[in-house]
Amino acid sequence: MTNPAVTATLEQRIAEIESRTRIGDLVANYCRGVDQREEELFLALWHPDASYLIPGGRGDFHHTDGIRQSLVVIGKAWKSTKHWTTNHVITFESDDVATGRSDCFAICEHHDGRVSLVSATYDDRYERREDGVWRFATRLVTRWFVSAGEEISLLPAF
Repeated sequence: MTNPAVTATLEQRIAEIESRTRIGDLVANYCRGVDQREEELFLALWHPDASYLIPGGRGDFHHTDGIRQSLVVIGKAWKSTKHWTTNHVITFESDDVATGRSDCFAICEHHDGRVSLVSATYDDRYERREDGVWRFATRLVTRWFVSAGEEISLLPAF
């Protein structure tokens, strides 16, 4: 079996590194968009026909309007969120299609000030289409646990 890293040209290897970086930015900006409630940024991460799937009662959100509605649902559930994504592994199906899996830990503040800890895994499909920008085609969220709300001391904002 031939090692693709050995047979790929320098240009192909650089293109893959650039794509990995852009996809990493995409995943990081998902956290930023949700946590900072940056709707414009968040919506720019998704293709117009994308699906954002959150089983377990949160809902499945399709296309731009549905994904915009997901922010309303998240806002009703939590006063604020802080997400950290890790263990991100990307597999390329082609130059313009990749899948990814990452784990997420989040601290979510209830509207009454209590805090819950959340663990989840994201299974993603990323596509680079006509405009040359990597975006989510699909994101499936598997939540492993959501702890009961606890009262903890939050530091005041600086």
